[in-house]
Amino acid sequence: MQLNMRLFYLVLYIGMSQLVCAQDFHLTQADRSMPFLNPAFVGAYKGYEKFTMLNRNQWIGSGTQFLTSYGMAEFTAGRSRQNDRAYAGVAASYGNDVGGDSRMSQKSFGLTASGHIPLAKGHWLDAGLQTAIQQRSADFSKLLYYSQWNGTTLDPSVYSGEENDFVNFAFVDAGLGVAYRYEPNQRGELRDGQWSLLTGLSMQHVNKPRLQYNTLSADRLNQKLVAYTCFSLGLNEVSTLQFSLTHLRQGGHTETMLGTLYRIQLRGSSQITNEVSTRLLTTGLYFRSSAAIAPYVSIDFGAFDFGVSYDADLGAAAAVYRHSVELNLAYTFLKKSAFKGSRLR
Repeated sequence: MQLNMRLFYLVLYIGMSQLVCAQDFHLTQADRSMPFLNPAFVGAYKGYEKFTMLNRNQWIGSGTQFLTSYGMAEFTAGRSRQNDRAYAGVAASYGNDVGGDSRMSQKSFGLTASGHIPLAKGHWLDAGLQTAIQQRSADFSKLLYYSQWNGTTLDPSVYSGEENDFVNFAFVDAGLGVAYRYEPNQRGELRDGQWSLLTGLSMQHVNKPRLQYNTLSADRLNQKLVAYTCFSLGLNEVSTLQFSLTHLRQGGHTETMLGTLYRIQLRGSSQITNEVSTRLLTTGLYFRSSAAIAPYVSIDFGAFDFGVSYDADLGAAAAVYRHSVELNLAYTFLKKSAFKGSRLR
């Protein structure tokens, strides 16, 4: 049994290595990670500065770890109190994806710039550019091979005869995106019968960077097309229903995610003193085309937002692993800037 499981992990690793040039890591909570996928969404939020962290523990129970972490700090400049003029956004981001016993990792450090232009009251056109330095690395020293079978078990002290010819390398990456959004209210809260729309299209890895995994290979990282749409409908003064659609295409791989979320206001913000923040509870489901369902819940204490989703795989992969957990944490300076006090003019 141990031999068969080790063989499975090795085959799984080889399969992932062959696909890595065609497909990136993904996050379930597309609504929370969209500024990472489409640079036009950087700065497209209510407030001044925003700091976001996402962490995903994937394939729990597979016998090894697959961890993805992502963080972004967003800033805006030139935004007015009436939210009626063009402004700019800028962000710094960090990503780290580590998988398997080989510790095969993808690290990225990126900068994003975006512009936001009002077309009419409530209507916005957004565009953004993103550039990043990515690093790929791996450590094969902890992998076990058939040649290390000692008659009873796989023995790491037995010389395998295999060479670790993986080349650690780095490259410059680039992406761009455009978006349109309709927001009927300046405060962002929808009343009975009101609706809002957010939609965008982006392309990552525009320059198709070269992947030099060893001295013999020189693959190209396929471009990734991302389409996203989110429609929100105000049911009454305190609750909203939200539907989202995310479609990703990279090389020969496609993935579609549907989201249905219900948001209810637990406490409204102060209309006079502005000292009390709105509290919101959000619950719902994400559905992935790869036969997975993910319940989601989050609580918003005004500036502070925390959410968790749990992926349950229902397809063929469920025979090996069933669970993935994803956490998000965000803090937004809603009422005044962390640097200059209130900047809204």
